[in-house]
Amino acid sequence: MKNHVDKIAFAILFAIALVVLNALYGNPVSKALAERGADKVIAEKYGDLDLSREKVFYNFKLPEYVVHLQDKNSEDSAFDLCFDSFGRLQRDTYDFRIDNTMMRFDRAIHDYGRGLEKAYDFPYQITLSFWDKVDPTDYLTVDQPVDMKHLPFKLQAQVYGVGKEATAQEAMALLQRLQKIMDAESLNVTAYAVDLEPEKNRNDKGEVEHWDGMYSVFDLPQTVVREGNVKAMEALAKKQRTEGKD
Repeated sequence: MKNHVDKIAFAILFAIALVVLNALYGNPVSKALAERGADKVIAEKYGDLDLSREKVFYNFKLPEYVVHLQDKNSEDSAFDLCFDSFGRLQRDTYDFRIDNTMMRFDRAIHDYGRGLEKAYDFPYQITLSFWDKVDPTDYLTVDQPVDMKHLPFKLQAQVYGVGKEATAQEAMALLQRLQKIMDAESLNVTAYAVDLEPEKNRNDKGEVEHWDGMYSVFDLPQTVVREGNVKAMEALAKKQRTEGKD
């Protein structure tokens, strides 16, 4: 009797283990169906591409079985074929390759901004990115090379650092220094942001102990910075602080 109960308990535990494994890693039959489905889609739609192909993996979050592909002749043409458990195609991300282009530009722009800190002996952190009021994919084509001197969209630039008192006047002086760098690099920056900490917020190790008294403003038009219009910047900062509390 005891052996019979043990066998039942083992069978239940084994069944539970299989369910958990299938939920996390998928099942071999569905993976085989996804591989077969990928063969068919590639033959029908992408037979003219020189593709590298990874083994199917299971995305348990959606869930779906994914085959990742990369066109060897196109750095931005990485895409996925996604199948359900019966091997039916659910998603084909080939038409969204422009998102890969956008991410490549975003990384290049970010790295370029950080490189300017050293190039101009600028002891603050520069964060460059595309202007968030536009969709950069509207201005890009797949595999377009990054030319920092002739970017097809506008940028925004943010600076972070420590000031003596972190006043509006200090923030504006810092932004104008940043703007001169952007001008020297022929970068079309349309909006600026600054986060300036007062020295008193940091301990002897340079670690931030609290954020009280930080001066912060974003979406500051480049014309305000160029004119050094502290009053206009203060008005925008006050508005943003008020909206942030609502």
